[in-house]
Amino acid sequence: MCVGPLKPSRPKPPPPPPPSPEVEAAKERETTKRKERVEETAVQKARRIKGGTGRRSLISGSGGGMGFYNEYM
Repeated sequence: MCVGPLKPSRPKPPPPPPPSPEVEAAKERETTKRKERVEETAVQKARRIKGGTGRRSLISGSGGGMGFYNEYM
């Protein structure tokens, strides 16, 4: 049997150089800022959902009217 020429294997590319300490520090700062923003938005969303006090409808409210309306929920 005749097999055609085999392709030579490609040389592996060199590994990327390690990041400098300044770049790593900048990434760390950005991740902490992002985490803080996520926490702030979660707190704001919880405050918005909780809202004020007062009389509310069980059916149209956000606090679960289906359990009142349908006993199987």
